[in-house]
Amino acid sequence: MAPGMSTRHVVFLGGNGHCTARLTPARAALVREGVRLTEARYPGFEGRPRAGDLDRFLQAVSDEIRSADRDGSPARVYATGIGALIALGLRARGKLRDVPLLLQAPVLWGLERRWMPRLMRLRPAQTAATRVFAAKGLQRWFVRRHFVRPPSPEMQAAFFDGYAQCAALPDLFAWFTPRMLRDLERMLRGRPAAVENVTVWWGGRDRIVTPRELAWTEKALGVKWPLRVFPDWGHYPMIDAPQAWAHAVAREALAPRRNATASAGEA
Repeated sequence: MAPGMSTRHVVFLGGNGHCTARLTPARAALVREGVRLTEARYPGFEGRPRAGDLDRFLQAVSDEIRSADRDGSPARVYATGIGALIALGLRARGKLRDVPLLLQAPVLWGLERRWMPRLMRLRPAQTAATRVFAAKGLQRWFVRRHFVRPPSPEMQAAFFDGYAQCAALPDLFAWFTPRMLRDLERMLRGRPAAVENVTVWWGGRDRIVTPRELAWTEKALGVKWPLRVFPDWGHYPMIDAPQAWAHAVAREALAPRRNATASAGEA
C-alpha cells in the first residue's frame, strides 16, 4: 500500500461451497490496494458445525460481521453468488442498513426459474451434491467451462475441497426457495432503506449466472440497481484475475455511497 493511502474495510460473503482459499490469489493485491478484507465464516462451511435453520444461519453471519466491525462499519459488504441472498436476508431483518452492498454475479430471483436450483431442491440431489462435486470428471468439465484461466492444481484441489467440506450445501438449497423469495418480497418491497445502496457487478464471461437474474429481481422488488459489466471476467474474478479484481474492489470501496433505490417504474 502506498504511503498515505487510506485503508478500507470490506466484508466478504462467499457463495455456496466457499472456502478461504478462493481469496488467496488476491490477498496480496488487496493489501497493496489498501483494502482490508474480512470473510464472514458461514456455519456448516469448511468443517464448521451447521446451523439448525435459516434464522440461526443468518444470525451467525450477522454476528460474524458485527465482530469484524470493531474498527468501524465496513465500507462495503461484497457478496457473490448465494451470498447476495444472505445479504438481502440480513437487510430484511434490519441488518446492514448502513453498509452499501456490492453484489457480484448474485444468485437471486432466478432461484425459481433456473433448472439447477430446482433440481437441488429435491432431497436426493441435496444428498448427492457433495459427492457430485468430488467426481474428477465433473471437476475437469467445471474448470473448462467456468474458469477464464485454469487455476493451479493446488487451487483446484482447494476449490473443490470447499464443496466437500460444506455440510451446509443441502441446507442452503433447502432454505433458499420460492417461499423464501416471497418472504423477502414482503419484507423488502416498499421499504427504501432496505434496498438502497446496492450496486451489482457481472462478468461478461460468466456462464453460471447471467444478468437475467438481476432483471427478475428488480421486477420482484420494484427497484433499479446500477449494473457494471466487466467484459473479461467470469464467475470467479478473484481467482481468474486477482490483480484486476482487487483494484476494482478498492476503487468501489473508496467511492461515495449511492442511494440507488429508484423503483422500476421511475427508472
